[in-house]
Amino acid sequence: MQANLNQLSLTDIYSNIDEYFQSDKPKLIKLFEQHIDLASLIPQSFFNHYYSNSGRPRQYSLTSMISALIIKSILSIADTSLFITILNLSSELRNLCGFTSVPNASQFSRFKISFEKDLETFFHSLVELTEPICRQINLEMADILIVDTTGIEAYVKENNPKLFDNLLRQSKKLQKSNPDFNAHSYTCSKMPKESCANPEIKLSYINGHYCYALKTAIITNGLGIIRDFDFFDKSTLDISKSATASEAKDEYDAKSLIPTLNNFFSKHDFKYEYFLGDSGFDAVDNYKYLYADHNIKPIIPLRRAPSLPEPGFNEDGIPTCPNDPTLPMKFDGITRGKNRADRIKWLCPKSKKTRIDGKTTYILSCDNPCTESHCGRVCQIPIHNDFRMNTAVPRNSTLWNALYKIRTIIERTNFMIKFPMALNYTKLYNTTSLKSELVISAITQQITLLISNSLKQTEHLLSIKKLVA
Repeated sequence: MQANLNQLSLTDIYSNIDEYFQSDKPKLIKLFEQHIDLASLIPQSFFNHYYSNSGRPRQYSLTSMISALIIKSILSIADTSLFITILNLSSELRNLCGFTSVPNASQFSRFKISFEKDLETFFHSLVELTEPICRQINLEMADILIVDTTGIEAYVKENNPKLFDNLLRQSKKLQKSNPDFNAHSYTCSKMPKESCANPEIKLSYINGHYCYALKTAIITNGLGIIRDFDFFDKSTLDISKSATASEAKDEYDAKSLIPTLNNFFSKHDFKYEYFLGDSGFDAVDNYKYLYADHNIKPIIPLRRAPSLPEPGFNEDGIPTCPNDPTLPMKFDGITRGKNRADRIKWLCPKSKKTRIDGKTTYILSCDNPCTESHCGRVCQIPIHNDFRMNTAVPRNSTLWNALYKIRTIIERTNFMIKFPMALNYTKLYNTTSLKSELVISAITQQITLLISNSLKQTEHLLSIKKLVA
């Protein structure tokens, strides 16, 4: 039986957009005209930079360009060319943006690249404006700080699944002669660390899969309103040094928290009572930074590896083999790192540390290893772990569980900017353009909050479309 396939045409798309504006035009235009004055919200420094290249007004005003990008985000239009076509077809949309003529794709692209830092400044000025509004709406939720790491997938050839599949097929040929050979792990280690088109687009492990993305940390409050973001375009996730990609990601996330929050607190003098984060942020330094340095109570679950048995401890406080508690692990020195607490490193009792060809090598002589790591199980005990184990809010208490449930709001925020705002569908690989797209999404959310507050309709803070429903 032949399937009945209907392909959506440009006419259909425009008809839907036109119907939207015909039915909801009065509401949408009224929302912006009565509740939002972009000119008064945009920092003067942005105006100065935008008009500095000429002594006369530009062809397109700053407010018109920003309005267009916000509307593009609201309407979930990822492709700039499609947006331009709709602008040319819809006089209502042009009037809403303040255009007498429509900019071309290059003008939109140059705007995002040339004024990315100005867009960030604009966003942070909106954060200062919306912070007291959030506290007025719900003080308890506004007093919560949440951080999550995510990524903006770039439009590069390395994100084509065929690349990984081809490497995996080649690796499986080696597996035929060696049954113990892990073809999947070997393939992962052979993946390029960065994109050929843009070296700042790194190999990442996001939402359970490998991809090439601009690694990003998102900061929200308990209402899901974005407070800040941080980009990790200069750092690389080193998967080769961890047993699994998930472990590498957790290690990466743990190290990213302090610089991310330092960056945030340098811009805004805000105070928070609680911090919510997943187990990836379970690191001793993070607890001390939050509680001792900033008086913020951390709500972070302990990081555990369910597939691996946990080491025990003998009467001398030395960790023991997970499979044989009579075998104490071997002391392997003190691990030190920048901005990290000193840790005592314990090595599998059946692992031997030696040097071969001038390189430190581990030889494992265990018939039943509890990990796939070539050096066996490693246990690192922080020298000072009071802040981690003795939390201000006891783990698994009623309050701790109630607070941790709120953490999922940041995942809904990430979903909102990636899909309803179409960030995940942008065909971009330029780092600055990708950053600007995220900043525009964050600006759009702040504008949504301002409109919601002005209308006294704060039950749907994460969707402007519901305001006109």
